[in-house]
Amino acid sequence: MKLAAKFFLLVGVLFAGVLCGINLAEKGIQRIEGASDQPLKGFYVKKVEDGRFEVEVLGKQIISEQSFSDVKATGENWVSQLGNKMRNWVVAITRNMMEWIMDKL
Repeated sequence: MKLAAKFFLLVGVLFAGVLCGINLAEKGIQRIEGASDQPLKGFYVKKVEDGRFEVEVLGKQIISEQSFSDVKATGENWVSQLGNKMRNWVVAITRNMMEWIMDKL
């Protein structure tokens, strides 16, 4: 009986914590984006002539300085290549470890 009471008390406290967390997150979202009954969008993007873009973010208008069509794709740099190699290494080791554990079971 004591174990069941402790279990239900723990579940109740965790449930109340989840509800308080959801409520706090919703208040934070409303503080940043505004109330949900307002028709104002957080941002609006529209294309302007010559490949330049005009963006409106929370009521402030921002115009791009450089045309996006002028920017060239440079490919991967050495940091991203190193990151991709490390990711592949971690994935391969994890996969081999899991296969070894599954074979032992």
